[in-house]
Formats: sequence, C-alpha cells, structure tokens
Amino acid sequence: MSKQPKWDLIEGIVLDAVGTLIKPTPAVADAYTEAALRQGVVLDREDVRRRFQRTFRDDAIRADRGIHSTDEGIERRRWREIVAQVLPEVPDPERAFDELWDHFGRPESWRCFPDAVPALRAFHEAGMEVCIGSNFDGRLRQVVAGLPELAAMVDGLVVSSEVGFRKPHGSFFEAVCERLGLPPERILSVGDDLENDVYGAIRAGLSAVYLDRGHEVPEDVMHVSTLTLVVELRAAEA
Repeated sequence: MSKQPKWDLIEGIVLDAVGTLIKPTPAVADAYTEAALRQGVVLDREDVRRRFQRTFRDDAIRADRGIHSTDEGIERRRWREIVAQVLPEVPDPERAFDELWDHFGRPESWRCFPDAVPALRAFHEAGMEVCIGSNFDGRLRQVVAGLPELAAMVDGLVVSSEVGFRKPHGSFFEAVCERLGLPPERILSVGDDLENDVYGAIRAGLSAVYLDRGHEVPEDVMHVSTLTLVVELRAAEA
C-alpha cells in the first residue's frame, strides 16, 4: 500500500503518543523486572523484554463489537492479562498488575523524545491543526497533563478507550477528523507503527508518514527518522 501525501492539501496532523512523542522511562522491561523483584523473583531483563514484545504483538482485544473495539474496562482487563503472561513466576500477579498499571499512569514514568517539542513548535508555526491520537486508556490524560511539553494538548487527545475503537479501525480516524475539524484528505497521520499509524490511516482516507526510530522501513511508505523532518518534507513540497 502506497500513498504519497498531497502536501498542498494537508492542514492538520495527528501524532501517535507512545514511541512517537513519548517513551517510558525506565523502559518497559526494567519496570516489569523491578515489579517481579519486589516479590522476590529475579528475572533476566532481556527475557522479560522478549516476553513483553511477543505478548504485546500477539495480543488481541476480545470484545463484542469486534477485535479492535475497546473501552476502559477492556483495556484494564487486557493489561492484566499481559502482565500475567509476561510475569508468570510472581506469586501475586494482581499486585504486579496494580503496581504496573499505576506506574505507567504517572507522568514521571514518561519522557518526551528530544524531537517532540521542536516538531510541535514547527507544526504550529506552519499553521497546522495538531492533535495526539493514541491506542491507550484514560491514564494518558494525566500523563500528558503532567508533561510540561505536552500539557497544552491534553484537551485535544483522541484516546482509543474513549472512542470505542483502537487504531487501525476506521472509527478511530473518524474521531480524529472530528477532533481536528477537517476531512480525512486534509490530515496527515504520523507514528511509529506501520499498521496502526500508516496503513490504517491510509485506508481511512488520511495521508501518512512512518516515523522510523530504528525499525526496518518498507519501500512502499514515506518515512522520516525524526519528527522535525516531517516539517521539512512539507516545506520542500510546498
């Protein structure tokens, strides 16, 4: 699937959150390993990292309205299952889940990527409408509100658990269009997940650019290595 952005039409941009604007600090594998250690279970960090990647990749939300439907309860259940599968050795999996759920809901557990603030400033200076669109739950609001670099964008969040569907479902991108007040052909999606942020967006009628943070890049999509390059691409085509 290939679709080059028509830069002269683009008036708005939706940015993914995790992996695009923000990253967990400490890393997910460290947080899970430390949760196990608090229960006296010593695990190899690399093993935990591989478990999480496999479990997160293979995870599917099971809900009455389809595989991509969601809500706050479903997200909480989903993460409880992920924690149980990543940390099967801990004697009290519910305690581990509660600790990790709270941990990743705190602003201090996240950091903005260095290119996030310069890119956001450039998008606004270019006169673009900007919002954050993420497969997350209500915790993202307190995370964004607590990060000074992003706090001004909290009212513009599009969160899957509130929309009722996760990316790449078309209903998620309909919510993005509604939030930005623009038709899909005037919106650019940028993120680090090919299916969710690029292919899903294109199927919904948006343009898309893949943010390559060290991943393998397919030949059929436009990609950038930093968020600030999105502005440069737009300027070069203007």
